[in-house]
Amino acid sequence: MDSLPLEISLNIFSRLPFVSLIYCKRVSKSWRALLKHPRFPYLQKAFHDFQNNLCLILHCSSTCSPHDHIFIVNSCSHLSDPDEHWKDIMDINVPLQNYKFNSIVNCNGLLFLSYIESDNIMMHNKGCVYNILAAKLTNLPNSPTFFKEFKVAYGFGFHPRTKEYKVVRIVEQECVSYDFGRFELSLDQTIEVFTLGTYAWRTKRNNPFLLQMQPSEALVNGALHWLGQAKLSHSQLILSFNLENEGFYQIPSPNCRFDMLQSHLLLLGGCLSLTVHTDKSNIDIWLMKNYGIQGSWTKKFTINSGSLSLGSIRPLFLLSNGKVLIEYAKQGLFLYDTNKKTTKKINLGDFPYYFQAVPHVKPINSVRGLGTHSKQVELGGDWEERQAELVEAIMVL
Repeated sequence: MDSLPLEISLNIFSRLPFVSLIYCKRVSKSWRALLKHPRFPYLQKAFHDFQNNLCLILHCSSTCSPHDHIFIVNSCSHLSDPDEHWKDIMDINVPLQNYKFNSIVNCNGLLFLSYIESDNIMMHNKGCVYNILAAKLTNLPNSPTFFKEFKVAYGFGFHPRTKEYKVVRIVEQECVSYDFGRFELSLDQTIEVFTLGTYAWRTKRNNPFLLQMQPSEALVNGALHWLGQAKLSHSQLILSFNLENEGFYQIPSPNCRFDMLQSHLLLLGGCLSLTVHTDKSNIDIWLMKNYGIQGSWTKKFTINSGSLSLGSIRPLFLLSNGKVLIEYAKQGLFLYDTNKKTTKKINLGDFPYYFQAVPHVKPINSVRGLGTHSKQVELGGDWEERQAELVEAIMVL
C-alpha cells in the first residue's frame, strides 16, 4: 500500500465498509495516517452516499449482565437473502463499565449515549459521545436541570452549514398550580442544547409545544424531528428543531389521522417518514418526498403484520431492492416485501441478545469538536484545508 500513489490509496480506503475501517486503523501507523488525511472524509462520504450503504447499531441489554453491549452490523443495504448470515458484526467496546444505556442516537459514526448514574441519594441522567472510528469517549457536563428531572429524551444531530454537532435534551417536569381554589397537576418541558466543543448547556425558553418523549430518529436538512402537540389546542403535530438557529417549527402533516403515542417519525429512502397504525394489523408508511411541502406526502406502502404483533414492529430502512428492514419485539430483524406482502426473518446466526436497532446511515463526516474534554482547534481559512487538524483533534482525545 505504501508504494501506491496517495490518490489511489485514498480511493481504495474510501470504498471500504465502516467496520473494515476500524480494523484498518489498527494495522499500522501509515494506514492510520491515511485515514486521518484531510481528503479522506469527503471521498468516503461521496462513495457511500452514492452506494446508499447502510449499517446498523445494535444496542443489546440483558438483566444477566451488569453492562450493555453495542454491536455494529456492516452493509445491509443490498440484503436480499434472509437466510444468509451477516458476517460483519463487530462488538464496540465503549469504555463505560457497569452502566445501562437508556438512549443511543447515532450521527455520522458518533454515538450519543445516555445512562443513569446514582450517588446513593438520587439518580441522575448523564450523557457522553463515543467516536466509533477513533474509539474515544467524551463525557458531557451536567445540565442546568440536573436535580429537577422527571423524564428525559434526547436528540443528536449535525448541521451541514455550521459544521456543528448538537445534543438536544428534553426535560419533562411535573408542575403544580393553584387555580379557582384547587390544585392542578400538569406537565411542562424544558429544552436544553449542548454544542460539542463548548463547555455548558443552554436552556431554550418559551416552547409552546409538548414533544413526544422519545429519542429523535429523523435528522433531515439540519433539523431534528419529533411528534408533539400544541399546549393550548392539544392538536397532533410534526415538529422540527433547527440545529442552526435552535428554533421549533411546525412541519405540514400528511392527510391522515395519527396518534402521537402509536406513530413515530423516521428517515426512509432519504425522506422524512411517518408510520401510522391504521388498524390492528396494518401500518401505513408515509414519505415526504419534497421536504416542507405538504402536498409531497405520499403513502408509499402498507405493512401487513400478519402473525406478528403490530405494536412490536419498527421499520428501519428502505433497501435498494424495495424491501423494508424492520425490527420486531427487540429480538429479531425481518425483511418485508412490499410487493408480495410477505415477511421473512433474517438469520443472525447465534446472536444471543435482545436488542434495539439504531440506524447508521452515513459514514464519518467532518467533526468540529467533541465536548468539554476535547482538544480545541481554532477554525480559520478553508474548511477542507483545516480538516487534517480537526481529525487529529478527534484521534488524540
